[in-house]
Amino acid sequence: MVTSRTSRRHFLGAIGAAVASFGTRRMFGAEAARDNIHLGMMLQADSAVELHKNAKAIAAAGFDTVQVTFFFPPTADELKSLASALKELKLKTAAFGTYFNLFRPEETGFMRSSIATMKLVAEHAGLFDCKQFITWSASYSPKFTGADPRNHTPEAVAHLQRAIREIILPVLEPIDGRVAFEPFYLHVVGTLALAKEVFAPFPASRVGLVLDPPGFIPLDLYRKRDEEMCRLFRELGDRVHLAHFKDIKLNAAGNGLVKPGPGNGEMNYPLLISEIRKLHRPLSCIIEHIKAEPAEMSKTKAWVEKQLKVGS
Repeated sequence: MVTSRTSRRHFLGAIGAAVASFGTRRMFGAEAARDNIHLGMMLQADSAVELHKNAKAIAAAGFDTVQVTFFFPPTADELKSLASALKELKLKTAAFGTYFNLFRPEETGFMRSSIATMKLVAEHAGLFDCKQFITWSASYSPKFTGADPRNHTPEAVAHLQRAIREIILPVLEPIDGRVAFEPFYLHVVGTLALAKEVFAPFPASRVGLVLDPPGFIPLDLYRKRDEEMCRLFRELGDRVHLAHFKDIKLNAAGNGLVKPGPGNGEMNYPLLISEIRKLHRPLSCIIEHIKAEPAEMSKTKAWVEKQLKVGS
């Protein structure tokens, strides 16, 4: 029983705080945070037949979400068949991987894709109920791993911004689609500073980033990889559309980097998971750099899920 004005005020204040706290927990609290990571698997292949085969293996391994990546130019009929197969397997498409060099959009030197693939997939995106596209940013080099110092210049940033406006957005705007650039330290979106510059003129809802911390790490930053990961979230967290789960470590000689599947390197997964939780919004996190083989997928899935439980 409330016996005074003061105690009544305290009582009502406590009730109000409890209600506010409950509402906050529902929006941003621990339970919501634990659920904001939705684990998926990379579905990629050099042919439509192989895509179907890998999709069946991915579903059998217990996944329900994929990023569909085309390392070949699909036909309209192949896209229709694939969309139907994914629905039958109850696999949701979180994103399309149509990887090409935005400075050479008609060429297929980067992973055998081009702007033509993006256009065709965009025309059939409704079949997959997906509007998220992933691609590389750009490089003046025709080779994916080619180093060109011009990539990290103001001119490259301006060139890429024009390409986004004139090449990417006209393809995706009619379907209300959006693009996320996967970082690679040799490309224009290769440093956090350059990424911020590239994205600045565009709304985050339309142009964003694949959360792929190893992509920003050249050899000279390897020892500072945790610091760079925290910077990524701090400076570009609002741009993250989707995450890739892979790993990173020094090669046997110690003079280069390799990027195996999750759990096979030295990336700080507890830190990564903690930072994703702080985004307080759902995020598809796609496992990659492992073979689409049942044993390997099941092992990696179990390892990641263990990290998620530890980090919850």
